[in-house]
Amino acid sequence: MSLQVGLKSSRELEMDEAPQMTIGEVAGRAGVAASAIRYYESLGLLPEPDREHGQRRYDDEAVGRLGFIGVAQQAGLSLEEIKGLIEDVDAGDGLAAPIRSASAAKLPEVEALIEKATAMKGWLEAAGACECATPEECALFPAPGEPGWDASQALEVVQVQGAASCKRA
Repeated sequence: MSLQVGLKSSRELEMDEAPQMTIGEVAGRAGVAASAIRYYESLGLLPEPDREHGQRRYDDEAVGRLGFIGVAQQAGLSLEEIKGLIEDVDAGDGLAAPIRSASAAKLPEVEALIEKATAMKGWLEAAGACECATPEECALFPAPGEPGWDASQALEVVQVQGAASCKRA
């Protein structure tokens, strides 16, 4: 019995391990545009791929990294923040500490966005029930000659007064 039975030659192993997917295949599997993949490569979010006859070739790791990037973006992380996470993981520092740090930095921003969205919703609800004839009588808009007024004040007024009436007192 030969020891070579069932074993692959080094050339066959090389071919099995060589990245086989084109940029279009990776884009399709990851659900992103090929242009996004090229952009991520230019930013250093994805390593420069192997090339075969001038064409980019990828392995499953590229699809996984694109998934990581997509989830992190949906969580509100910027590409710069994502790059920092990837660099930490690639350097062997692990993910736990950097992701906790990114989370702690991002949560106040998200809480502020939620607060603003809640105020916007209140304003829109009040506007939906508005029966004012003119902007001058409506508390949703600045009173004529009101000094130092900014648009965020209208949202604060609605939050305090509720949507019962938007007429000025």
